Amino acid sequence: MDPRDELICLRSGANDGAVLPPIHQASIFRQSSMAALFDGLGREHEVPVYSRGTNPTVQALETTIAELERAEACRCFASGMGAIAATLTGLLKAGDHVLFAGTIYGPTLEFAHRLEEFGIAWSRTDATDSKGVAADLRPETRILYMESPGSMLFGLLPVAELVSLAKTRSILTVLDNSVSTPLLQKPLLGGVDLVVHSCSKYIGGHSDLVGGAVAGRADLVGEIFRKGFMLMGAVMAPLTAWLCLRGLMTLPVRIERHSQNALALAAYLDQHGRVRRVFHPALSNDANFSALRGHSGLFAFELDGDFNDAIRVADRLELFGRAVSWGGPESLVMSGHKSDPAPDGGHPIPASLLRLSVGLEGVEALVDDLERAFG
Repeated sequence: MDPRDELICLRSGANDGAVLPPIHQASIFRQSSMAALFDGLGREHEVPVYSRGTNPTVQALETTIAELERAEACRCFASGMGAIAATLTGLLKAGDHVLFAGTIYGPTLEFAHRLEEFGIAWSRTDATDSKGVAADLRPETRILYMESPGSMLFGLLPVAELVSLAKTRSILTVLDNSVSTPLLQKPLLGGVDLVVHSCSKYIGGHSDLVGGAVAGRADLVGEIFRKGFMLMGAVMAPLTAWLCLRGLMTLPVRIERHSQNALALAAYLDQHGRVRRVFHPALSNDANFSALRGHSGLFAFELDGDFNDAIRVADRLELFGRAVSWGGPESLVMSGHKSDPAPDGGHPIPASLLRLSVGLEGVEALVDDLERAFG
């Protein structure tokens, strides 16, 4: 972990002598004159006039995330999907195509279906190398959208190779960095144009907020602000921003504990007779893992059994709560499917897959809980 990041997190949002930043719980801001008001209305991306445009507390969070990601600019949203939707609608137009690479977050692909209604095409690629991805690009491809690591199977992409490929064709690159956080991966330093985050996860870190962010090139963030932020209105509330700033203060120590616990559990499961396979980047022998500074507390395993066997194990767990999402202090378990998938359906996610969001509990207690659940 970069020591600079630890200081950025610890001092997140602090100003004017306050240890913690104030919450500007206001929808509008008075201006000194009508001329100042008119000037502010022309610069709502930086001047607090109306909180649908800019709010000082949200600005403090945007500045902190930009510093962590080494980004030129950042915008925060009401949810991670708000950030993703604004990015795609703000940068794409009718006739464009977006290619999704990696195991993409389900709601992102659901939104892609909606893009079709506006004349925007999309497709997925299962390729894991630049040659394979190149074959799936089209002349009208505007964005290459990536998840690495993915949030269910945790596959890694050769991001540097894909960025080089995209640049030769003037294609923008977007990467969802919610799993790794800026502490473990800095895609922008490798040439990625934009990163998106679900701040609901590790950035907030306490399972008490929903938020999102996009960070990267100032010109692109500005375009998203004009076309996908102000007009769609999925803006972050001041209290949410303050909770994120508070969460960032402990992110370095939290991510270290999450990571240590998850790796210990993954190693335990990798040797367990009831487990067919563990999906954890550090255990994958994937050369692309060298581009990361470690892995967070999220991984999955395939039970030696079927869908119903996995559900029975999940239901027996006591310390792992049955819930969606990840990144909070509590450990969670989630199935890879809502129902038993067809055996010949060709679904990439195994029927008996269980995803674990490993929290801050003692690892021995978590191992004991899993052992009891296996029976």
